[in-house]
Amino acid sequence: MSNLDILLVNIGSTKKHVYQDLSKDFSAIEPPFWAALTAGYLRKQGYMVDILDANFLNLDQKETAAEVARQAPRFTGIVVFSQQANTCTPLMTAVGQLCREIKQTGSSSQIIISGWHPTALPEQTMREEACDFVIQGEGFYSYDGLLENKPYEQVPGLWWRAGEEIRHTERPANIDDLTNELSDVAWDLLPMNSGKYRAFSWMCLQDLDSRPRFASIFTSLGCPYNCSFCAIHATFGKRVRSWSPEWVLRQIDILVKEYNVKNINIIDEIFVYDPAHYLPIAEGLIERNYGLNFNAFARVDILDRTPQEHLLLLKKAGFNWFKLGIETSNEEIQRNLHKGKYGKEVIRRVVNRCYDAGIDFCSNYIFGLPGDTWETMQDLFNFASELNCAFPAFFCTMATPGSELYDEVVKKGVPLPETWLGWAQHGYEFLPLPTESLTPAEVVSFRDYAFDAYFKNPRLLNKIEKNYGREAREHIQAMTEHKLKRRILGD
Repeated sequence: MSNLDILLVNIGSTKKHVYQDLSKDFSAIEPPFWAALTAGYLRKQGYMVDILDANFLNLDQKETAAEVARQAPRFTGIVVFSQQANTCTPLMTAVGQLCREIKQTGSSSQIIISGWHPTALPEQTMREEACDFVIQGEGFYSYDGLLENKPYEQVPGLWWRAGEEIRHTERPANIDDLTNELSDVAWDLLPMNSGKYRAFSWMCLQDLDSRPRFASIFTSLGCPYNCSFCAIHATFGKRVRSWSPEWVLRQIDILVKEYNVKNINIIDEIFVYDPAHYLPIAEGLIERNYGLNFNAFARVDILDRTPQEHLLLLKKAGFNWFKLGIETSNEEIQRNLHKGKYGKEVIRRVVNRCYDAGIDFCSNYIFGLPGDTWETMQDLFNFASELNCAFPAFFCTMATPGSELYDEVVKKGVPLPETWLGWAQHGYEFLPLPTESLTPAEVVSFRDYAFDAYFKNPRLLNKIEKNYGREAREHIQAMTEHKLKRRILGD
């Protein structure tokens, strides 16, 4: 009989459906930080924990279920966290398949689903999936209560079935003292030395061979802003909570010294926010002189008031990339999104200041926002081409569960995808929102045109070759050879 209290599963066999042929060489394979953080917390409470990274192992749902049955844990925790809250929903199709496969094996392991999507739609998840429990919220106290065998009514943030009835308790407050309560990350339960985790290709344009030396990490949770399309608040709330700089640097020490990591993606919704947090981290990195390559999220309006010396310090520490949410070039659309109050001149100034510091961008743009027309989308594409960031991420507007926009479109009865895979931006089943004047097909067609035109632009390719070398240019050119197929476009 197994003595394993819980097996935390990172869902696998999703990349082909979510990224199509881009998954072969161009998408990232990230270590599941949230599963490792949860494992570290539960192990500290005295439980026997392991992680099954089915995504890393490229296991399909039947193979994953067989492994769960072999290990025979008391509980199987499916941890539904992806690169962002806004990209988590497409995983739910595979999650549902895995739950059914585990039940079909006859395993007595009780299935728990936790993460961004189930937190946003806990009752629907309980009704739709063959799971025993759903956890709403960050999940640490809920897992602890279940493993302690507390009565369900005493486990915070828990959803369960009592006959035909679905019951739940109030979700707990989010953890305040991250440094002490969430002190351990179970990196040792992940195959960190395998060389098969893989950084985003754009993040490593200067050294594509280093992509396997990769990790992702949170240094803070939450975001104080109110972008209507973002689902982050449903789980993490609007208050920014941070681990101490010393904790962050200790984790980086482990990643470098024990696992030879070179590239680190900071997952925080907004890393460049509080100088009291990011400056000591940057200074500690400079002292260590590891020669690391970082990417971190940043906002235009925050960067606009960030002193140039801070940008230079971050660059010296290895922050070569910011993931910048530009989203739209239209100020009226921007205001309606609650995104901020700044125009093109501010964006130009911020981008040029970062260029001056030696920092480039993976910049986010969204087509088909409420109020978008052919003209505003073309203006956004023209503006993106003017800024000439090394790697834009072109999205279509989706109503992600947990976002304000999702509540709005559900209330209005706007058609949404029939399956969770319909939320996958690069997937065959993708169905974006319409606008007042554009159909979903018109929006996705423009997005795919913009992607192709941007990355085939000689001005962009010349910049890539000048800054990152011939191999980087050829990598980008190889990426554009993969045309996404779309059901909505008749492919």
